[in-house]
Amino acid sequence: MAFDPLPQQRLAIEAPLGPVLVVAGPGAGKTFCLIARIQHLITTVGIAPERICAVTFTNRAAEEIAVRLKHTLGDRADAITRGTIHALCLALLREHAEAAGLRKGFGVADEQYQKVILGRLHVPVEQRGSLLNRFSRHRVQKRDFELTQDDARLFREYTTWLAHRNMLDFDDLVIKAEELLRARGDVADAIAARWDYLLVDEFQDVNAVQYDLLNRLAAPHGNFFAVGDDEQSIFTWTGADPYVLVRFGRDYGVDRPIVLDKNCRCSRQIFDTARRVLAHNPQLFEKQLSAEQESPYEVEAFAFRDEAEEASWLLEDIMADRTASGLGWGDYAVLYRRHKVGEYLEGRFVRAGIPCRLARGRALVEDDVIKYVIAALRIVRAPDDPVALETFARGVLSPHFLQEVLASPAFSHSSSHPGPDADFLVAIRALARRRPAQDPDTKKLWRLVYQVENLRALTRSHRALAPLVDEILSQSVGPYRNALEERHDELTDPADIPEAIRLAERLGAAIQEEQDVTIEAQGGLEIALRGMLAAAGVRHVPSQPNETLQESPAPLKPRGMAPGLAHPGEVLRREDGGEHGLALTLFKALQLLHAKDLDTALERCVTFDLETTDKDVELCDVVEVGAVRVVGGEIVDRFHALVQPYRPITPGATKVHGYTDADVRGAPSFAEVWPAFRAFIGDDVLIAHNGQHFDIPVLRRLAAGKDGVDSLAFYDTLPLARSLSRDSAKLEDLALRFGVDAGRAHHALDDAVTLARVYRELERQRGIRARKAVLVNLLDYLGLALALEGDTKKGAGRGERNLLFDVAKFSTLGRYSDALAFYEMERERTGAAAPAVDEVIKRLGGRALMARLRAEPDPAQRYPAAVARLRALMDGDPSATLAESIDRLLERVALSTSEGIEVAPDRVNLLTLHSTKGLEFSRVYIVGVEDYQIPGYRESTENRETEIQEARRLLYVGMTRARERLVLTRVERRFGMEAGGNGFLEEMGLEGVPKAS
Repeated sequence: MAFDPLPQQRLAIEAPLGPVLVVAGPGAGKTFCLIARIQHLITTVGIAPERICAVTFTNRAAEEIAVRLKHTLGDRADAITRGTIHALCLALLREHAEAAGLRKGFGVADEQYQKVILGRLHVPVEQRGSLLNRFSRHRVQKRDFELTQDDARLFREYTTWLAHRNMLDFDDLVIKAEELLRARGDVADAIAARWDYLLVDEFQDVNAVQYDLLNRLAAPHGNFFAVGDDEQSIFTWTGADPYVLVRFGRDYGVDRPIVLDKNCRCSRQIFDTARRVLAHNPQLFEKQLSAEQESPYEVEAFAFRDEAEEASWLLEDIMADRTASGLGWGDYAVLYRRHKVGEYLEGRFVRAGIPCRLARGRALVEDDVIKYVIAALRIVRAPDDPVALETFARGVLSPHFLQEVLASPAFSHSSSHPGPDADFLVAIRALARRRPAQDPDTKKLWRLVYQVENLRALTRSHRALAPLVDEILSQSVGPYRNALEERHDELTDPADIPEAIRLAERLGAAIQEEQDVTIEAQGGLEIALRGMLAAAGVRHVPSQPNETLQESPAPLKPRGMAPGLAHPGEVLRREDGGEHGLALTLFKALQLLHAKDLDTALERCVTFDLETTDKDVELCDVVEVGAVRVVGGEIVDRFHALVQPYRPITPGATKVHGYTDADVRGAPSFAEVWPAFRAFIGDDVLIAHNGQHFDIPVLRRLAAGKDGVDSLAFYDTLPLARSLSRDSAKLEDLALRFGVDAGRAHHALDDAVTLARVYRELERQRGIRARKAVLVNLLDYLGLALALEGDTKKGAGRGERNLLFDVAKFSTLGRYSDALAFYEMERERTGAAAPAVDEVIKRLGGRALMARLRAEPDPAQRYPAAVARLRALMDGDPSATLAESIDRLLERVALSTSEGIEVAPDRVNLLTLHSTKGLEFSRVYIVGVEDYQIPGYRESTENRETEIQEARRLLYVGMTRARERLVLTRVERRFGMEAGGNGFLEEMGLEGVPKAS
């Protein structure tokens, strides 16, 4: 449906070429104008899409532009350069790294990485965020924001850390890019020549450095479309200043901006009240904004004694309003200034049984599962980076043990020096050896050592990113667990189900040819299966009215079918499921498809074993070295050498391996054996079993300082063996269980041969487990499908169906799933003859169970959603190397701080005022409109006028998120402390009516 622009909007859309400044009030159609302007440039002015660059405030806004333009421009819209300014700068620096004075392969430090560096510089946890903000303002504002002497010293040490690790932070991306364009005119001209038109959204958030960079990009043509609102400038800590709009007008000779003056979102009552708070700020531009929609609700303000009384009234009012209005939970938002208020309210909402979502933002690294994977990938990419090691350790060790590590002598000696001597793992090993061997916490330390050493070897065993991430995820992540992996020994291998194999082949062919996959109507089951396919990434899954496939045996023509296509796609019918049923069979088929590329086994490796003079890892000598080279799972070469030690062989050691001093008296020393052994290893990964406790540190100690030792990569098979089975993981027990002839135990070459054969079987079993455990993010739709399908005929699959249903139903009912909401919406939309959602919930365990599951944020429920979110960032570029794929993922995660807030459509949204830009709700409650919250204690008591003006703008942004009803609240005391006055409410003439408890 096309919208007819308002007069002011039309002026912006059809403005002549050259500089254009658009000042857009809230709800005035800013995004509509920006998109319509791009369309006008392409269709009317004739500018090619690839000659247009659109810089947006969030990645989501960039994609919204693309989606909307796709409707009118088709695939041509993909050619438009679009994205955040940080993403644009990163791309320019990657392309011109040498010209920018950067080393190739530089990384991007996310906030987590930055804070670990500050931790190494002994900055207290609670001060790190504000210190980074001060660093940012100093870089952007230079002389206008000087650092204290202590901050300046920390800033120098922080930047030294980044430079040594070849890392850039967010500020560096823009600063280095701007410096590049300023210093290298030839490069700047070449980059600017790519585009004929530059558009920038949310221009009020542009800081001085960003302005200079954008100004240089527009220099050749002067076609610069800037849209923003000085009255919505709320990010001063980034260096943003609303006067940037005035500067643009002055620099480009724009006498009067185009003002979008009609608010199309808020009611007149809400907008007029919001304008009153801004009347106390200086006005940069002459404008008369208005809203014409009427609402039956006046803006209300209420006062309470404390936060408990305030929350009780809030819950009561939301429930009463929803009962009267019939609105969904997602139509309500509660806004506040500080996270602590939101966290308190979340607890009250949960206890009251009201579904809510505490939205802190969409930065991916805020998710513990993704944080763990990213920390692991940083080690894979840079094995010797001490900050990456410490970041990873924070995801594995408890804070108590991390403190013990940080206080250990090895760590303390090197923590303030970013050089290669800062070996975090040395401190971990030293601490593990000092602690009692059987202590569970000691085992956690050794587990960390195993994980880090194995991560360092993974680049040699994987060629693609997806299987590498799957291997990392196969390790337990703190409280996060893959429910399928934990029960893998009770599940059937999808490759053992003939119906799943046949269905996987059909689906694979349909996906390859981009054909539709349609499911015949089966009493609502088809809805769940469509959701499952879509969640698995299958793109062409049309929905059909429930009668269609029953009445017509011929498959329907799919959308967008190519001319002359003989087969329109796949139709899945009940009989395709066989005795397991269609729900389980489809799930297993999708697992087969997604497990095809999970190549975890090393193509080449060297298994090895050492026999020694005694059991002292720090003093013993080697008496025998044995190793075999494995290629494609087969032994192709062997190495064996006896070694004359400098220490005598103890009787206890002789009893184990049988060698005496006389046996090795004429043998070469280890120093003489080493060159031949190192040449035998080559570039292959060295594999040992339980080697981190003994063989690996012994080998490293004896080979220290010798050629080739620093480039060795080790992989320990013990964690893999333990993860696959609860039975004994000793090498001799594994060999017995796998039917491997162990030869002469405790003879190095025999043990190396045994390990090679055991490792081959371990990898085979890991492949089976991977097939069984992949696509855990589909469990909620599987649970829904099994509930709708009911019992199938008795057969081999019934026990597994029951097991999977018992596992999956918790995901379906849990707080992180949208499966039930999807089912309810699709059932109503398609008119399917299917059970009501209440009946489905009853089959899954009932509303009481659902309420309990959604009341507490169980990490186990979060795991599937986190995995799905991570996979969405991994593209399958076949031409990219593994290193390039890792770098791209790390960059995307780092840049995800620009994703913006994702609201929950079926829950009350709890949001900070700063996170609400671009959002709107029918009902908005702003909590904490008191002086010590908005603008803040120091701002109020010290009368900081600049900060107070920004706080007014912040409150204005929050108020104008409401369409129909707006309520503001304040308290006398919050969290036991005086809350201050209510200056902003007084400015609006809303002092706050006291409410009885």
